[in-house]
Order: sequence, then C-alpha cells, then structure tokens
Amino acid sequence: VVGVLCVGACHPQPLDDLEVQFVQAISAWMATAIENVQLNESGKRLAVLEERDRFGMDLHDGIIQSIYAVGLTLEHARLLMTEDPVQSTSRIDQAIKDLNHTIRDIRAYILDLRPRQLNNENLMQGIQRLVQEFRANTLIDVNVQGHDEDLFGLPETQAVALFHICQESLANIAKHAKAHRVDIVVWKTQDRALLEVQDDGRGFDLNKVKLTIGHGLSNMETRAGNVGGAVDISSEPGHGTSVLAWVPLPEFDPLIVE
Repeated sequence: VVGVLCVGACHPQPLDDLEVQFVQAISAWMATAIENVQLNESGKRLAVLEERDRFGMDLHDGIIQSIYAVGLTLEHARLLMTEDPVQSTSRIDQAIKDLNHTIRDIRAYILDLRPRQLNNENLMQGIQRLVQEFRANTLIDVNVQGHDEDLFGLPETQAVALFHICQESLANIAKHAKAHRVDIVVWKTQDRALLEVQDDGRGFDLNKVKLTIGHGLSNMETRAGNVGGAVDISSEPGHGTSVLAWVPLPEFDPLIVE
C-alpha cells in the first residue's frame, strides 16, 4: 500500500460500475507515479552512497598511498645521509617529485568536487574560467575554440548543462587521462548548441568503465538528457577520449523576423 485515495460525491447515490472503474484507474496511475518517485529517490540515495565509497577508495588507494610512499622515500634518504650523501640527495629529489605529483592529484580531486555554477557569465566565459583553473592545476595544454556571439540566444538551463559537462570532462581528464593536450570546441547549428572535449590521453574501454566507475559519464548523460540533449562518448585504450554533447535551442522559425 502506497497511499489512500478518498472519493466523495455530492449526490447520495452510490457510484456506478463505470465510475468505480474510473476511480480505480486513477488510483492505479497515482500508485505507479508514487512508486516511480520513490524509486527515483532511492536511486539518488544509492548513487550518493556509491560515489562516497568510490571517493573513499580513490583517496585511500591513490593519495594516501602516494603520501605513504613519499614518507618511505624520505626515510630511506635519511638512512643514506651519512653513508652515501649523493644517493640520499637523489632520493630526496625523487620524494619532491612524487610529492608534487600528489599535490596535482589533490588539486584534481578539488577540481572535481568543488561546486560550480555560471556566476553572471555566459557559457564561453564560464568555460574559460574552468580552463584557467585546469591549466594551473594540471599544467596540461588546452585549446578553446568558440565565440560568445555564436551562442547568442542559448537559454541558461542549456548553458549550465554544457558548462557542467565540460567541468566533468576536464575533471576526468585531470584524474585519469594522463593527457598532454585538450581541445574544447563550442559551436551552434540552427537547432542545437554543441560542445566537444577531446584529449590525447591514454583512453579507456568504455564498456568496462561504465560497469565500474562510470558515475561521471552517467552524470554527463543525465545533465544533457534533462534539457532534451544527449552525450556521445568515444574512447579507445591508447587513443584518447572524445566527449561530444549537444542541447536543443529554442524552436527556430525562419518566417519570424525580429
């Protein structure tokens, strides 16, 4: 039982068979709608728990283990300090290099977790802001193509969806791709706005990733789908990754002249 439907009538006669069937149909439809909402909420809670577990696993197996390894390297350097100063210095240099790499990993996680919105910006300005922070945190070269005037008339909901898809793409590149270059292209056709984020990183098997840690990929698909768009992700191990997203523009009527 998901609820109780109370039916009243302004006349004293009992409901006839047709009216009873009508009420039963309404109650069945309402029960289905309520169950769908409950399932959706349960799915969201499960997704949050899975994301928390994934982050904890990434933190433990990645950053914490890296810091522990730096500690072991420094301990080894301390033991070599009197016997072999040259080797000790080499180990310290290696520890510094590893620590800097860990700092970049931490920044990549911060880049992924920090909530972002378009703060009185258009889409291109927001993407440029993401790119500036991405460059500073990863030292990866990024090329952006697109102009503000190309996206004139893009509704805020569609702009925010593309903005978050770009953010998610950059965060995934920072964490997983080991890329040297990223290309971002934004353009518009008569009926849609498009965003493509392409990297030259190590790529991945899309089917395996979707079965394991595909939360970020699912988030991008959900954001595009919520505004009537879609995302196409293509990748192969060793050949980089491409994320192509599009969202619909307001209905275009060529007979209307402003």
